[in-house]
Amino acid sequence: IHFYKRMGPSSRLFCLVLGYLLYLFIGATIFSAIEHPIEGEMIKELQKDRGEFLEENKCVKAADLDSYVSSVITHSKRGVSLSTAKIPNWSFGQSFFFSGTVITTIGYGQQTPLSTQGKVFCMIYALIGIPLTLFLFNILVEYLLTPTNNLLAYMNAKLGHLHQPFHIRLMHLSIICLIVSVLFLLIPASVLDNIEPVWNWFDSFYYCFISLTTVGLGDFIPGDDPTQGGRSVYKTAVTVYLVLGLVGVMLVIRVFTSIPQMDVSALFHDNTTMEEEDPERQRLQISGALGPLYSEQKDQPPKTGERRIVRARSRREDNDEYDDGGDATPVFARQ
Repeated sequence: IHFYKRMGPSSRLFCLVLGYLLYLFIGATIFSAIEHPIEGEMIKELQKDRGEFLEENKCVKAADLDSYVSSVITHSKRGVSLSTAKIPNWSFGQSFFFSGTVITTIGYGQQTPLSTQGKVFCMIYALIGIPLTLFLFNILVEYLLTPTNNLLAYMNAKLGHLHQPFHIRLMHLSIICLIVSVLFLLIPASVLDNIEPVWNWFDSFYYCFISLTTVGLGDFIPGDDPTQGGRSVYKTAVTVYLVLGLVGVMLVIRVFTSIPQMDVSALFHDNTTMEEEDPERQRLQISGALGPLYSEQKDQPPKTGERRIVRARSRREDNDEYDDGGDATPVFARQ
C-alpha cells in the first residue's frame, strides 16, 4: 500500500490497465472452463440427432441437409424464420421494441435490419436517438435527485449525531440500490416468470440484469414466441420498462459518484489538479479533516468562559471623523 501511494499518476494508470487486462483474462478463463465442456456435449448431441435423421431418411443427402440447416441458421440470426410467416417480426410492436433497444444501446442483435435502406436509417436513427436518450435520462435523474437528496437530508438530521457523514451516505446508497433492485429487478423478474412459457424465475432475473446493464446478449427475448397473444402490446410495455429501468440504474450511479470518498479519479491526476477542485470535496476526502460537519453551523456562539474581541466601527458621515492617514486619535484631542 505504501509503495502504491509513492507511485505517480502515470504508474497508477499503468497498473490500472494491467489490472483491467488481468480481469479480462480471468473472465475468459472461467467462461472457457464452464462453457466449453457443455458446448462439447451439445455438439455430440447434434451429431447424434443428425445421424439418426439421415438413417431414418435415406433419401436425404447429408450435404443437402447441412445446406438447409445452414440457411435456416443464417436467416434465424437476422430474425427471420418460417414461424414468422403469419406473424411478422417487423410489426409495429416489434419495431417499437427494436427502436428502443437501438437508442438505449442494449442491442440484443436477435433482430436486425434486412435491407440497405434499413441499415442506413438505423445508423442515422442511432446517431440522433442515443444522445437524445442520454439527455432525457439526465433530466429524469435530476428530477429524481430531489426526493433522493431529501431522504439524505432526513437521514443526516436523524442519524448525524450517531454516525459519520460517510457512513450515512453508504446507508443512503444502500437504500437507493434496494429500491431500484426491487422495482426493476425482482418484481419484473416475477412478472416475466409468469408470462414467458419456457422461462423460470432465474432466467427472467438474468434477462432483467443483462438488459439493464446494457449488455444485451439476446439469448432471452420477451415475447419471442410467435404463439403469444398481444405481442405488440407486450413488446411496447417491455420497452417502457427498459427505459425506466435504465433511469433507475443511472440514479444509482449518480448517488454513488456523489460520495466524495468514492471518487478515486484523483489518484490518476496530478496534485495540481486537485487544488483546483471544490475545497469542501477535498476536505471530505481527507480522513479526520477539520471543519464543520453537515449538522454544524459555521457561526456558532462562543463557548462558556471564552472571550471574543469585537471591533466596532461607526458609520462614516459625509464628513469623516478620521483622516485619510488612518489616525485613530479623537478629533477633540488633536492639536
